[in-house]
Amino acid sequence: MKTKSRIEYDRSLPFGFEELSSIRKDEYTIKDVSYLSPLGGKVPAYYVVPNGEGPFPAVIFMHPGQGNKTTFLYEAEDLASRGIISLLIDAPSNRNPLRQALSEEQQLALIMEEIVDVEKYIQIVVDLQRGIDLLVTLENVDANRLMYIGHSLGATWGGVLAGVEKRLKAYVLMAGLSSVSEWHKSSDHPFSTFIRHHLTRERFDQFISALEYLDAIHYIKNASPASLYFQFVQDDVFVSRNQAEGYSHAASLPKKIAWYETDHHFTNCDAAYQDRLQWIIRELK
Repeated sequence: MKTKSRIEYDRSLPFGFEELSSIRKDEYTIKDVSYLSPLGGKVPAYYVVPNGEGPFPAVIFMHPGQGNKTTFLYEAEDLASRGIISLLIDAPSNRNPLRQALSEEQQLALIMEEIVDVEKYIQIVVDLQRGIDLLVTLENVDANRLMYIGHSLGATWGGVLAGVEKRLKAYVLMAGLSSVSEWHKSSDHPFSTFIRHHLTRERFDQFISALEYLDAIHYIKNASPASLYFQFVQDDVFVSRNQAEGYSHAASLPKKIAWYETDHHFTNCDAAYQDRLQWIIRELK
């Protein structure tokens, strides 16, 4: 399949795994780490591990577009207190060390370039797979009990991951898009219309042509035998009902779909968190 070949990488490359610092707590340790991306640069991450020998089940996290590796840290700490390892990585777009030194106008231009750089989306999937490669080599990780959790950006590209990665037992996909190319073409969200209005027609068409091959809807049907848990928001200003239903309907079995009355960020939505937590524990233990 054309799309799948674009996500291949050399698994024989060295990990270059480094531990930069660590904070030990009563029940677990938070380690600031990095590993090499097969597509260039280092992948910053938090590695949160329960105290003890294990082997422990493990979860790999990908944050929403407005987030970073700290977004799910509270959840990872909760899981660690329950005997579950977490690896939380930063997306490629978060790794530019010069971003904070740029003016607001320069940052906006950089964000625009990153949004239309389809290779950055492929790198998200590859870096997640490389994180799984790393996890299965660690003695304290139970390679038969691995899971993925992604929100928004993480849920959209998590669907692609589910179609090409067979080592994960289960996926939680929170407010993801089934077709990010269709979202860019037709969404009336201000962010989407901004992109359409600021690109030339030729550049926009090139972007969509490259992107549509990577729509999650083409991959999520191949997630089986992994279990899928979709969490969606009623009246999500970012993810339309059609996008949400298209995603869950296209997905392979087994799957579960839940809807919540909250915003796209699941702000103060304890019900979604508790539902997710119980599902994670059941799937991994």
